[in-house]
Amino acid sequence: MDQIKIYLNYIKEIINGEEYLSDRDKFTLILHLCAFSHLIFAGIFLGFGNILMMLYNLLSFLVYESLVTLTKNKQFKLITLAITAEVNIFVLLSTLAYGKGLYFNLFCFLLIPAVFYISNSAKSFKHPFFASIVVTIITMANYIFSAFYENNNYQTLVERYHVLLIVTIVLNISVTAILLGLFCFMFTIEMRNSTATLENRTRQLKQLSSIDPLTKLANRRSMMEKLNISMHLLRKDKKVFSLILGDIDDFKKVNDTYGHDCGDKVLVMVADTISSQMREGDFVCRWGGEEILILVNGNIDAAKSLGERILNKICATEVNHEGNTVKVTMTFGVAQANESFRIEDFIQQADNRLYYGKTHGKCQVVAEIPNSVNY
Repeated sequence: MDQIKIYLNYIKEIINGEEYLSDRDKFTLILHLCAFSHLIFAGIFLGFGNILMMLYNLLSFLVYESLVTLTKNKQFKLITLAITAEVNIFVLLSTLAYGKGLYFNLFCFLLIPAVFYISNSAKSFKHPFFASIVVTIITMANYIFSAFYENNNYQTLVERYHVLLIVTIVLNISVTAILLGLFCFMFTIEMRNSTATLENRTRQLKQLSSIDPLTKLANRRSMMEKLNISMHLLRKDKKVFSLILGDIDDFKKVNDTYGHDCGDKVLVMVADTISSQMREGDFVCRWGGEEILILVNGNIDAAKSLGERILNKICATEVNHEGNTVKVTMTFGVAQANESFRIEDFIQQADNRLYYGKTHGKCQVVAEIPNSVNY
């Protein structure tokens, strides 16, 4: 019962594009369907009294079932070659036996899209298009022959096996339609899986291009995008925002004394602490090295208040590394955006105030520089 649930859940995930239909599962399904079809045809030919064709179909059934074992070794090229050869032989023998009237040649139209699908979706085919074209040429030649070949045995079937004849024709048309529908469905699943994979990779690449791998903060590129949007909103809707540029105090000394692994721990702690204090709409990034840049939706007073709260949290947090306790402080420079500023000027203003804080005691938030100081 549990195995049935697992199998049904697997099918559901495949249909939803959450799981892949592996090449092995794909070929196993196709081989079982081919084997089952030949078992039915064996019964039909027995009904017609054609023992040789019955034996051929029973042999085909055994061949297809034995080919399933090759899927374990991923012998997909050999399996495809065997399916192509068998279908063409079956169509040819059926045509020679009864002519075109039983519509066995419809399987030629089934084989061509099947080989295109199989060879292009399975990873083991190096030249899938070339293989598909060769199969198409051979199969279409077989179909053209079967479409014009007449056989007197067909009239005998009409007279002696009228009902079975109709059943055979309906069966051939139905099997062709059902299997074509199945291949279309499998192709749709492949496309859905490919789309899901592409979307996932796109998200991963976007994340890699916008996230700092160590601190998990946004990177400089992402911040510039946010700054451009914020400047646009400031000039259009007068939506005020400010910047806080922070720098870890004596970070080089931490690296020199305790090693770069300890320095990485300090950066991660600072990033986590700052992230925990962010308000809705604020944005933080690793600007470069040990510098952190925060975009604050609010005026300079709101930014200064946020900077002081972050500073207090960082000062109260210790980093433990190999038995050593490292105290961390930061200095912050704060500036409010002005619609007449360029982004570079705005960042430079925050950097000047940061520098002033660094040269006047560190561990502080600077929102204004005395008029007597020039940069």
